[in-house]
Parts: sequence; C-alpha cells; structure tokens
Amino acid sequence: MPAKKYPQTTLIDAAMELAASGRWHDVTMIDIAQAANVDIGVAFDHFRSKADILRQFVHRIDRIVLADLDPADFDEPGHDRLIAVMMARFDALMPYRPALRSIIASGGDLGPADTLRAIKTHFGSMRWMLDASGFTTGGLHGSLRVAGMGTIYARCFRQWLEDETVDFGPTMAALDRALSRGSEWDKRIGTGISRLSRACEKIQKKCDRFAQKCRRTDDTEQTSPTTENNSTAS
Repeated sequence: MPAKKYPQTTLIDAAMELAASGRWHDVTMIDIAQAANVDIGVAFDHFRSKADILRQFVHRIDRIVLADLDPADFDEPGHDRLIAVMMARFDALMPYRPALRSIIASGGDLGPADTLRAIKTHFGSMRWMLDASGFTTGGLHGSLRVAGMGTIYARCFRQWLEDETVDFGPTMAALDRALSRGSEWDKRIGTGISRLSRACEKIQKKCDRFAQKCRRTDDTEQTSPTTENNSTAS
C-alpha cells in the first residue's frame, strides 16, 4: 500500500512540478492547489504564499540530508565531512533541478519581506550542515562561520545547477577550493576574536580595579567628617 501523502507534501511536490514545466513567476497558489488536487482552503491552511512553500522545501532537504547521516563518520576531518554533507545535499536536490532553475531564473519571485525570511531559512540550513560536520556555530565566531558557509554554498549551488557531469566533479572541486580558502579565513577570524576577547578581559579587569579604588575612596571620604566631629567634641 503506497504511503499516504499529507497535503503539505503534495502541495510542495505540485509546486516543484509546475516550476519545472514553466516560469515560476507565472505559477499561482491556485495553480498549485489545483495541480495537487487539494482544496484551496486546505492549501491556505498550510501555505500563505509560494515563499512559504519554498521555505518548507528547504526544510525537507535539510531533513533528508540529516536523516542520512552516519554517526560513524563523525570522526572524519571536518573539511572532508563538510564536503560529504554538502554533496549529499546536492544529491537530495537532484530530482528538483529543473524546478530550481526556473525558481532561480525568477529570483524566487520573492518580495522584500519574503527575501529576509528566505535568508534566515538559508542561514538556518547552513548552521545545521556545519553542526552535522562537527563545526561549532555558537557565538560571534560561529555566526561568521555560518555566514561564510552560506556564501560558499550559494556560489557552488549555481555551478551545480549547470554542472552536467555524471559525478559533479567540477562542483565538488569548486566546493573543495572554496572551503580551503574559507578555512584560512576561519582561522584568522578565530585568532582575531581570541585576541579581542583577551584584550576585553584585560580592560574589564582594569575597570573593575578602578571601580574598587573609587569605592574605597568614597568610603574614606564618608568616614572622615565623623572622625573630625568626634575629635572636636573631645
């Protein structure tokens, strides 16, 4: 018995099929609901726009990649593991390549607000890909690492769209080169942040010592008049 498809899944599939067969810009939510054979009201309950569909499509790809991770690979060097994870992502995207070409050609058909949400979704995906590859993504350094990975992926994604080789060797080579360059910058950023952190700690300690000195001075000034008054009374 075939697995039951939920309306959300059916709508995403229909949207990708329509994008592959025509201009994404011309596709409407009504078209997607009708192609999915889903009641328009039900489609509205799941998605308010094509941008919502695209974000959920990205999450679907995230789940496919993460679900296929082998814990035994966690001990591999981070660089190699990250290449494997990103190439697995391209493999998961392979059935949708015609649709993605249409969507990219239309700029995603996104407005300003949807573009900001799409960027947030994109960086969220890159954070998971980095985490899955053994890289830390917390703090300032982690956020910069995520931003860098997002830029690298965007460039390699466009190359992958046009890569007609069987094994996507050119895409993998470009990814390898970009990650190697990114690794050098990552080290420099890490060193810079460490130095800045140590400098801030020194400044904070000096500020704390100065504050303590000021408090002791205030305490001395507050007790001095009392001492003078006691001397006069005697």
